[in-house]
Amino acid sequence: MSRSSAQPHPLAPYVQRIDPNEVYTLRQVAALLELAPTSVHGMARHGWLPGSRMRPHAHGGRQHTWTGKQLIRIANRPIRVVYDHEQFSPATLYRVGCRCPVCVRAHSEDSRSRRRALAEDAFDAEKRTLLLDLIGERTPVAEAAEQVGVTMGQVYGRATWDAAFAESLDEAAWSLCVLGEADSRCSTAAGYRGWETGASPRPPCRGTGCREWRRGASHQERAVPADDRDLAGQR
Repeated sequence: MSRSSAQPHPLAPYVQRIDPNEVYTLRQVAALLELAPTSVHGMARHGWLPGSRMRPHAHGGRQHTWTGKQLIRIANRPIRVVYDHEQFSPATLYRVGCRCPVCVRAHSEDSRSRRRALAEDAFDAEKRTLLLDLIGERTPVAEAAEQVGVTMGQVYGRATWDAAFAESLDEAAWSLCVLGEADSRCSTAAGYRGWETGASPRPPCRGTGCREWRRGASHQERAVPADDRDLAGQR
């Protein structure tokens, strides 16, 4: 099934990043558009990237090339896009305006893969191991993250989608328990909030048990309608 629509060229959002004095290979255009080279090859084959020259490739064969000036001219021309799912990949069709469920899902998966690849580069296995070792030695998570060179957002963001890391983080963070796992106040509001005044002051606990209590309390709070939360706060 296919349908057509006049659309800005896929290069239009990237025109400011094109150097008019450079010569771009197909792979460089793909990197610019954040698409697979096969998708850009399909665009060239179907006339979306006209005027290319075929030049020898360093490893043999020939490759498409465009001058920067050509790409800028192409980017400024609207194109009539045929949303042909047999000819183009869903990721490519999403870029040029198709919002069918298949293309939206492909775009979401591509975006998630790119974000996770960037997250892996910034917070690789070596850094994760060092962070967990520091926490296991009773270094608070914020301090351990700073020593490793990552943010708290990177630490807990990773834990939301990497189940193995989340489990290891919880295991290491038991070392941060202020009261001890056997204490009846562990995993309670009293443990999480601490008691910084009085004869026996203690700091807020950020060990695994008390963090689990806080997560559960947050879920319950979000489940209560806003009006009910306001009434509870007035009592």
